[in-house]
Amino acid sequence: MAAVSEKPAPWPSSAIDAASHGAIAFCQIYYEAFDEPTRRSLEIPLFFLPTAKIVWNGNVVKPDAASLTAFLDAFPLSRHDLQTLDCHPLKPLDPAAGGAPELVLTVTGSVLNGPSVMKSGDAPPVEVSEHPRKFREVFVLKPTESAEGMQPKYLIQSSNFRFIG
Repeated sequence: MAAVSEKPAPWPSSAIDAASHGAIAFCQIYYEAFDEPTRRSLEIPLFFLPTAKIVWNGNVVKPDAASLTAFLDAFPLSRHDLQTLDCHPLKPLDPAAGGAPELVLTVTGSVLNGPSVMKSGDAPPVEVSEHPRKFREVFVLKPTESAEGMQPKYLIQSSNFRFIG
């Protein structure tokens, strides 16, 4: 007779709430830094673990600071508009270990790239190539440090960005 494995305990609502609040804060900080050209290549590499797996539209990006900075410097101006985000713990917490869980975060939205980012007004004229594009980005976030009673600090273990539609 096969051994019956125990079902992991469901996540308490407090863990789901913490993951959701952390995901919102992460996205706000990450995409604000990405959309600010003076901050992008300085701050975005700090979000990634040195061993991170990064895929952008099917292209592997090396996670070392020099390669990632060169990749980011090649981007045009951008403005991300997030439409949905979903975050949940990836692995069950081991209460004995007392650590924060890894998180999987899925983001969808649109991104405008190019000079039209700087245009203002209700309907500025733009080229078809400058219309916003839909995207989906999936992150795996790994906790790296946590002070007692404080929100853990997360870094990106995996990022997969893809234009959709």
